[in-house]
This record gives sequence, C-alpha cells and structure tokens, in this order.
Amino acid sequence: MNTKHLIIIVFLGSLFACAGQTGGGAANGTSIQKHPFRFHTFTPHIYVDAFLNDSLSVRMVYDCAAPFVWLDSTFVDSHYGYESKQTMAFEGIGTEGRQVVKAFQDWNITIAGKREEFPIIPAPNLRSTFNDSVDGVIGLVFIKKYVWAFDFDTHSFDILPTVPDSVRKNWHALKLVYRDKMFYFETPATFFVTDSVKITGKLLFDSGMGSDVSLFADVARKLNIGSLDIAKDSRTTQGASGSSTNEVFDAKRLVMPNFVVDSVRTWANMDAAGHASRAPFKDVIGYFGFGLLQRMGEVVIDFPNQVLYFKPR
Repeated sequence: MNTKHLIIIVFLGSLFACAGQTGGGAANGTSIQKHPFRFHTFTPHIYVDAFLNDSLSVRMVYDCAAPFVWLDSTFVDSHYGYESKQTMAFEGIGTEGRQVVKAFQDWNITIAGKREEFPIIPAPNLRSTFNDSVDGVIGLVFIKKYVWAFDFDTHSFDILPTVPDSVRKNWHALKLVYRDKMFYFETPATFFVTDSVKITGKLLFDSGMGSDVSLFADVARKLNIGSLDIAKDSRTTQGASGSSTNEVFDAKRLVMPNFVVDSVRTWANMDAAGHASRAPFKDVIGYFGFGLLQRMGEVVIDFPNQVLYFKPR
C-alpha cells in the first residue's frame, strides 16, 4: 500500500467517524469525552464551549439561575446583522412580573454533543456584565434536561445519559427541589458566621455564582453582619437583575449531612432591592454556588431526577 492510498483510507475513515456522531444522541461508555471549562479570576463562572446553529463556535456561561439562553446583542448583530421580529413572554429570576422580549425562536445550541432548539434572546451589554469575552449564557431551559458531571480537579465536564451505578451507590447525595424557578437543596444546613453567630436553613443552587455562599440581604440584616467586623471588603457587582453591593468575608463553617467545610467564602447582600434582597421562602437563607462544589472535587448533578452527588474527598 502506497502513501497516497493510505491517506485516502485515513480520510474516509475520518468521514465515517464523523458521520456516526449524532448531535442529540445519548452518550455511551465508549464515546464519553470531557470538555474543558475555565473560571474568570474575579467573578468565577463556568464557561463551556458550544456551537450555535450547528456551525458557529460560542463560549457560554453556565448559569442555572438564568431561565433561557441569552446571547450578547452585539455578537448577534456582528454575526447575523439583523433583528428578530419575534417576541416571547417570560417571568424569570430577578424580573419584575411578566417580561416581553425579542427572541429567535428557531435557533439551536449544541453543548457536549447535545443539540437543542430553544428561543434565544439577545441581551444588551451581556459581555460587559460578565467582564469577559463571553458570547452568551446557557440557562436552565437547557441545563435541567441533562445529567452533568463536573471534575473540578481537571476542569472538565461531560453530559451523561444517566447517573452511573458507581456514583449512585458510593457517592454522597443531596436532594434537589425545584421551586419558584430555582433549585434548592432539600438538606438542613447550619451556617456559622462566627463561632457564636449561626443560622439554620436551606440554600438555593445558583451555578452562576462562583463564591461559596451568598446570603440574602434580609438574612444578613437579621444576623447583623455589619456589626460583627468580619468583612474583608465590599464589592458592587453587575448581574442580569441589576447591580448589588455585598460585604465579602470568610464565614467560620458550613455544616450539612455528609459535608462540612471551614472558611466559607461568603457574599452578604446589603441592598434593599433585587432578587438577592429577600429570601423567597422563609426556610432559605442564601445561595449555594460553584465555589462550594469545587470543594467537593467531583460532582454529578442529575437535574431530571433532582439529585446532586459528590465524591468524598
């Protein structure tokens, strides 16, 4: 066999291999591959690489607190050069009642081999909100359909067809409950601000938040955070629902069944407005962010069955 024939065979083999890959097919034990992600140094979000409309490479922020798929409006204009004449209505996190927005109803997004068609909404100043060269936000409408596996040691993830038996039998599990457009942990948690100041309650899951825990403003006021002289600095951040001012400090400890972590990086919201100003339910004290998941190392989130698994470290 000469070199020319060998090149042709290799080329044809590559074509057949590509033809065998389906955009929305379920992954199996032989085809699973992990996809890298990275964190921004100031507001650490998980960024995942995706394809828009089957061809255009995009970088998306993974955020289960966002209801839909959002794209930066300047990105849409530069690549497609037209405005949507379609509209849709929704009520999302941090919105005041029913919102009507422009949307591209027939676009699609592909992440880790999973292709879905969803309304995609252009968002003004989205890139400046995240302070990075991101193209959009992948929201709960996509995320909640799948089982996501994260390895925070290797900075990689995959979307699995089901939770492996080894995970279900051997890893710790936290029950997730979906209520009022958000997931929260159906797990009692005791949050020690200091050795003597503590509060017990549940935590909502906000994967768009890179810190460990974020306390609602009314909870922070109840604990009188400002008088404890523990804040390291004060930060004002810009998010999808507007700006917020936060006192940032390291709390003493967070205790949940099968999970105890010391020196909890905490943001205490100080504003009287916005979705973090008031706990939506009386038994919830704040948000549980990706910062804490990194402490666990390996995490599998089964959104369809509402269970989060983590591997003991």
